This record gives sequence, structure tokens and C-alpha cells, in this order.
Amino acid sequence: MEPLYQQTHKQVHQIQSHMGRRETADKHKEPPNKRQNAKPHVDQLKYDVQHLQTALRNFQHRRYTREQQERQREELLTRTFTPNVGCGAPCEAATAPTRLRRPLRG
Repeated sequence: MEPLYQQTHKQVHQIQSHMGRRETADKHKEPPNKRQNAKPHVDQLKYDVQHLQTALRNFQHRRYTREQQERQREELLTRTFTPNVGCGAPCEAATAPTRLRRPLRG
């Protein structure tokens, strides 16, 4: 999946580069009426490229989050839990319910 992301990112960057060069070259070479007609197309391309970049960033972020969650889940599944250290006598929380069950002595 990573090579596909890298390839798409590279192509979007190339499109941006070509668009920038084309935009500056057209300003000086094209007649004014053609420039006015081409401007909405260039603006639409800019919008589309920006939209693609946002989609790629969102895709990358979702993938990173999912991979991080999977690592955390796997870590929890493989973790060995050990008893508390330094608790030689039964812990207070463990003995509390048994004290409540003792009959009251008056």
C-alpha cells in the first residue's frame, strides 16, 4: 500500500509543478481572451489537486491510526500480567468484602 501512496503523491506533485509552469508561461504567451477562458480551467485543476492532496493526507492518517491501534491491541494480547509487587499480605481491597460478611459481635 505504501508504494501506491508514494506513487500517487509523486504524480500529484508533478501535476502541481506542471500547472505552475503552464500558468506562468500562458500569462505572457496567450492572447487576453484565451487567458480568460483558460483561467477557470486552471482554477478547477488547482482545486482538484488540492482536493486530492487532502484525500491522500486523510487516507495516510487513517492508515497510520489503524496500524497504531493494531500494534496496541497486539501488545495487550501478548502482555503477561504479574501480581503487584510488595503486597505480601492480602491487599486491603481483597479483604474488604470478607469483613463485611462477618457477623457483628455485640
